[in-house]
Amino acid sequence: MFTIAYPMFERGRIMKKEMLLALRDYSFGLAQLQFGDLTDGIVAGCELSAIGTSLTIASGVFKFNNFIYMMTEPQSIDCEPTEQVTVVKVRFSSTSLGSDYIHYSGKIILDVDTSLAENEIELCRFKLKHGSNLRAEYVDFDDIQTEYDTVNLANATWAGIDEPWIALPILKRFAKDALICHLVDPWDISFCSQCMSNERIHHRVICSYLQSKDIPTPNNISNLEIYSGLSIILRELQGRSRPSIAKGVRKPMIVID
Repeated sequence: MFTIAYPMFERGRIMKKEMLLALRDYSFGLAQLQFGDLTDGIVAGCELSAIGTSLTIASGVFKFNNFIYMMTEPQSIDCEPTEQVTVVKVRFSSTSLGSDYIHYSGKIILDVDTSLAENEIELCRFKLKHGSNLRAEYVDFDDIQTEYDTVNLANATWAGIDEPWIALPILKRFAKDALICHLVDPWDISFCSQCMSNERIHHRVICSYLQSKDIPTPNNISNLEIYSGLSIILRELQGRSRPSIAKGVRKPMIVID
């Protein structure tokens, strides 16, 4: 037998410590049950939009070190046109104990160091030219990897089941572009349907799909390599020739016509 104590916050009732504890345990317990099997990274939300040189990250949910963080308000940052790769990161701070709360905090930062410290995850990266505006919308799947002035999600740290996940907007864009190609292969139809469902696709399923199309999937395959493999598949679905893969190079090299 199990019982859930649901506190009754009503006029005329005395607020008891046990009522607040029940509310705390229920909310945090539910989050842990829902996201407990995910790796560190972006869990939900965090949609990106750009106006001029300003980048806005919508409210979202992160997981880091087995704790669920909620960013309840959008965050905006001004991006300098340095013409070099700049990474937008979330840097998590050590917990701090106050008189009434334990504080868990994170901060959005810009960093030219493309590596991640143990307390950081990547939201996106870009290379902004002087006099240009930043953009976060794509005309097609390949546009995600446009070198300049474009928000690039290919290396973003998304929380996945057992292993890190490639960004959901990338999978959705792949499915959107692929579904207009009159698909007949059940693998293609099934994979695209999963991409559009908003549900997490297991890392092994993504790798199996790549392997079914003769795309190499080395151990510890990176999100960028997954993106490159999906780009090759999409080109073939669109009737374009498969790009060449240089010998000895781990990741697929995309040759633009």
